[in-house]
Parts: sequence; structure tokens; C-alpha cells
Amino acid sequence: MQQKKEKWYEMLIKLEIDTENIKRNLEKIKEINQNVICVLKDDAYGLGIESILPVLINEGCSYFATAYIGEALKIKNIVKRDFPDKVGKISVMVLNYIEENELKKAVKNGIEITIFNFEQLEKYVRVLKNEERIKVHIKFNTGMNRLGFDEKETEKLIEKIKVIPNIDIMSIYSHISDVGNEKETEKQIARYERIVSIFDKNEVKYGVKHIQASPLLFKYKGKYNYDFARVGMAIYGMEPLSEKTGLYPVVKLSSKIINIRKLSKGEKVSYGSHGILKENKTVGVIPVGYAHGLQKQIENSSAYVLVNGKKAKILGEVCMDMIIVDVTEIPEIKIGSEVVIVGKQGNEEITLLQMAEWAGTIQDDILTKWNKGIKRILV
Repeated sequence: MQQKKEKWYEMLIKLEIDTENIKRNLEKIKEINQNVICVLKDDAYGLGIESILPVLINEGCSYFATAYIGEALKIKNIVKRDFPDKVGKISVMVLNYIEENELKKAVKNGIEITIFNFEQLEKYVRVLKNEERIKVHIKFNTGMNRLGFDEKETEKLIEKIKVIPNIDIMSIYSHISDVGNEKETEKQIARYERIVSIFDKNEVKYGVKHIQASPLLFKYKGKYNYDFARVGMAIYGMEPLSEKTGLYPVVKLSSKIINIRKLSKGEKVSYGSHGILKENKTVGVIPVGYAHGLQKQIENSSAYVLVNGKKAKILGEVCMDMIIVDVTEIPEIKIGSEVVIVGKQGNEEITLLQMAEWAGTIQDDILTKWNKGIKRILV
């Protein structure tokens, strides 16, 4: 009998996922591009594939992308179990490298593979030479210099592809590195279009084209739609341009006050000597720390949490399992009062973007760090 997955902090910390806002975000995305590849990499940005996938399928989404084959197989298994009528209608592409010993499993399960260099292509062809059909996405490097064939390699790649009898090219795609730089973005787009034109000139069949991710989609609207948009962060309510685009917040991370203490001027709070009080304070202790994914970099900034609809500044260092906050001016404070770390409470709200600014990082980094032991709750 399969054991129930343990949620370590079930009574103390919870991560709520607003499914209605996921649907609203999908609507905003589809106002720009109707055809969406939903990115569920790294366990749906930490929210859990098992939580997010059913919402997206029920909203008509049928194309998904993951970072790893294990995630792709998880999607396939959930579809078989919960959406048997969708088997054969759901497509999954893997964006990252797949080890050779996993390749046949991928092909057997209809998982689509990304090819991005010649050595990889040769290995995959050697392993899969006896397979019936191989579905591949060809990634090109147009300026990010991470993964992908270079433009100058296009002709050579086409020569090699033409002699592979069992390959189906599902797409030709690339990724934009800095959408805020319009000049560089235009260069990358031009490079991508030249690559595609070489495939067309050589009459190489391929399925679709896609280069949009969330930032490009919202920056340029429908200008670079092509056939599909690969969308991740926008689904989860993260502002893709670090500015307001009208997306709806999806996550609320909350905990509670577990201790209240009155301290005098000159006393220290938390580790070290950074938290020396300059005046008398009432402080509250919250059982959330860096072990749960609260980034330590927010300490000694202007970071705060919300208690009873008011801002409560984080004092001193972030501990492994706790933080200490200033509740001096918060009325009706008591042990058990709800604390919001990310999300809305009363008229105040802490966004992922705000948290990222405190930590000196990006929203994706904040969202994907939350410990898997924190219970994910669909609301």
C-alpha cells in the first residue's frame, strides 16, 4: 500500500494555490497567443505537477514542457490515471538533456526530445536507430549561448537529419535572452528567421515554430507569435517583465505567530549583533526560515510579513526554522494570529516580485525554493 506523502509542516505553514487565478492568467496569455505550450519544469515551478496539471488540462491545454524526463513521465502517468480520454491527445516535450539509458523509455511513452548539439544527436540516433519514430524538437542558439545549434551549423545539421529515416521534427525553436533590449531581441529574431528559412529552402519538414516565453509574449504582444508560446512564469502569476502586466497572483504562503515577547531597548534579536533594538519592542516569532525556502538574503532589508493586515518588519537574521518580526504597533496580536509571507491580507499584499527585490533575485528563484514538505493546497 502506498504511503501518504508526508507534509512536514502541515499545521504550521501552508502554500495555497489559487486555481481561479491560474485560469484568469491563461485567459490573458491566450488573448495574445491562443496556442500555448505550458511549462511545468521543476515540478511546475515548485507548486507541484499533480496540483497544476489537472487545472490546465481542464482549461483545454494539451501541450506541456518539462525540464526532465521524470517530470514528463509523471505527466503521462497522471493523464493515464485521471484523464483516460486524453491519452494520445496530450503532448509533452523535454527541454533538457535526456541520458541515453532513458531514451527508449521516452520514445515508448511518446515523449518528445530536444536536440541541441551534434554529439547529442549522434548518441541519440545510435541508441534509437531501431525505434519506429523519434519525435524531436531542434533548439537553436540565437544569442543566449546556453543550449542550441548555432546558425552557421544549420546546413550541416540538415545534411545529417536528411539521412535519419525515423526522425520527426516537431518544432524548430529558440529562446530570447533579454527582451528588455529591443535591439538585441530583433537580432535574435532575425537570426531565428534565417535559420527557419534555410530549413524551408532545403524542403525539410518540421511541425511548428516557437520562440516566445512569458517575457517576450507580454513585451511585444502578438508581434512574435509564430505558432506557439512557451509559457511558464505568467501562468503562475509572476510578472514576466518585473512590472505590472495585469496578471493575477496565484500563491499565498502563510504561517502563524507561535510566541510573543516584550523586549527593551538595547536587547538583541536573533543571531549575531545585527538585531540590536533601538527602542522597546514587542516581537512575534514565526516558524518559517531558510530551511523552508525563505531566502536569508532578505534579512537586514526592508522585508516584512503581514499580521492582522499590517506590516510587521523582519528583525535580525533569518534562522533555519524561524523569523522574528516587529508586532509592536499591530493591534489584537496573539499567539496563533495568521501571518502572510507572500500574498494578500486585508488591504496589504506581498508579491513574489516584492520578495525577489528584497532578496536581490528573481521571482522564479523565490517560488521554486519553497520546501516540498510544505503542503500545497488548491483553493
